[in-house]
Amino acid sequence: MKDMLNTIYTEIRGDPAVSPYPIKYYDYPEAGDGETFVVIKPLAPPVAAFGASDKELAQQLTYQIDVQSGNRMLCKQIQQAIKKHMYSLGFFQLSEGLDEFFSDTKRYADARRYRTITALYDADY
Repeated sequence: MKDMLNTIYTEIRGDPAVSPYPIKYYDYPEAGDGETFVVIKPLAPPVAAFGASDKELAQQLTYQIDVQSGNRMLCKQIQQAIKKHMYSLGFFQLSEGLDEFFSDTKRYADARRYRTITALYDADY
């Protein structure tokens, strides 16, 4: 069985713009005001995109990647680096997302959603 969450993590972890900061799955880490971090969240379980003869032939995968930081431009730079890696993995960016400042945590948040449909016969997720 393949694990796209780990594939995304491994891909973006190797980027020098992302590697200095913690990357977590699913939930926000405990972080102080203004600290920078990245969170990768599946937005839904894998969904059959194509099927034939009672078999799933491809999967639709949707993820959200959040970057939060006390520095607005750092959020944008990290997201630009992540976007390049997501495109190289075959994902495209969806129109939904978030670009916000949270005054209670003193962090900017840039959350982007990505989706891919796997190649035919690549349905083991």
